[in-house]
Amino acid sequence: MKSIKFIFSTLFITLLLISCNNKPSLQKYYVANQENQNFMVADIPTSSLNITEQSLTKGQLQAYKSVEKLNFLGFKLTTDNSSVYETERTKINQILSDESYKTLIKYGGDKQGAIIKYLGSETSIDEVIIFGSDDSKGFGIVRVLGNNMNPSQIIELVDVIKQSNLDTESLKGIANFF
Repeated sequence: MKSIKFIFSTLFITLLLISCNNKPSLQKYYVANQENQNFMVADIPTSSLNITEQSLTKGQLQAYKSVEKLNFLGFKLTTDNSSVYETERTKINQILSDESYKTLIKYGGDKQGAIIKYLGSETSIDEVIIFGSDDSKGFGIVRVLGNNMNPSQIIELVDVIKQSNLDTESLKGIANFF
């Protein structure tokens, strides 16, 4: 009887330890740095895109409605925090190098560039990550969170955003940060 209890206890503890995921993620990184003075964290409402739903095609409207929120995390580079900048940028690159983050687009290089990655499948994206860095200014990450975002529809929506009248007042804090 004791051996059965021991086996079940050992099995339960093993399953508990295996299910705990200690690997780094962007969500954990955001939470860990939201109070850090080197960082700026902001939620960007989709309303700041100033898009009227009536002007969208069915696919664009579906893409727009699939986006729940956008989160921004920025690190402004100064002469006082340049060593911290390198450490933090390395952490981000390590997180994004995980195989669960799939690359859509890469532009530029390590010193100045951007990369767009996503989580989910090719037909149902749960999160799009835009990471840009510039060794003279800092880096920024935007997480586009949603449900069942479709890549082709998101590309259509990007075209609409380019032509929209962005609410620069609500994005002023982010622009002034850099």
